[in-house]
Order: sequence, then C-alpha cells, then structure tokens
Amino acid sequence: MTGNDKKRATLDFGDDLETPPVPPVDPNAVKAATRAAGFRDTPRAPELFPSSTVRPTRRTRRKTGRTEQFATRLRADTIETIYAYADRHEITLAETIERAIAALLQAKS
Repeated sequence: MTGNDKKRATLDFGDDLETPPVPPVDPNAVKAATRAAGFRDTPRAPELFPSSTVRPTRRTRRKTGRTEQFATRLRADTIETIYAYADRHEITLAETIERAIAALLQAKS
C-alpha cells in the first residue's frame, strides 16, 4: 500500500449539529461597546511620507569590515570602563576593543 492509497480519517458529527451562520457584526456597535467599557482609540502615527510623494532613498552606512560577532560576559566595572573610554573618544565598542588589543600587542613587543 502506498501513501496515495491510504484513506483519510473523517469525523462525522451527524446532520443534527448544523449551526446557523453567525450574523455580521456592526463595527460601530463594537466601537460603542469598547468606549463604554473604558477603552480608547489607539492614536495613529503621522504619515511621514504621504503616498503622493516619493520616499527618499536610505542613507548607506560606511563599511567597517567588521563581520564577525564576539559575545562574552564581563564584570560590571570592566563594562563601565569600556563604555566610558568609547564615549570619551567618541568611538564604537569594536574600535575600543581593537585599540586595546593593539596596545597589548605593542606593549608585549
């Protein structure tokens, strides 16, 4: 017997269980009920680019050559030191780590 020869199981609940179709719901009645219950309308965000205008092209970011991910757990004081250095010199965390490694290698030689 192949997979095509198998019969599917069917559920037969009989004809006496037919339910009448659900009547359509009036959206205005739903809004009135939700307002009466204390819910309010969610404000819509303003449309930044109306459909009649053309969206500006996205600005491309400069390529850094950094494609590898490096995740590790550090002590809180170490993280704060790294962030403080990066903020003080206005560089990324990746650049901070690269500078630290360069300094370690230079000190070693």
